[in-house]
Amino acid sequence: MNFAGAVRPLHSDGLTAAARHDGVDPAALWTVVVVETSGCGFLSDRRPCILFERHIFSTRTGRRFDAAHPGISGSAGGYGQPGAHQYERLEEAIACDQRAALESASWGLGQIWGSMLGWPGSATPKRWCRR
Repeated sequence: MNFAGAVRPLHSDGLTAAARHDGVDPAALWTVVVVETSGCGFLSDRRPCILFERHIFSTRTGRRFDAAHPGISGSAGGYGQPGAHQYERLEEAIACDQRAALESASWGLGQIWGSMLGWPGSATPKRWCRR
């Protein structure tokens, strides 16, 4: 799957507008952004930053893949390095169970859980993919 798109950096005006919309102090929102994604929600190749969480995948798949795929399915921890490596883990999980894989990663600038993106009327990680 190709997760890259035409992304642009978040401008301070955009963050301030988002903070005001949600009734949050812009400084507090910037703090969360910096802590969660080092201030940028995308890798240099324009894919969203992700963190694939194997314990979530394990739970969502009823632990079916724990023995055969311990790098992507098992107990909490074992996240590996941040960055592009997380997509290798995601691809392995997609080969096992696409929906559970996409829902077991946190995505982009706000590190929003893939499972949260499936609410009615909202975007889903699968919609970001281009084959």
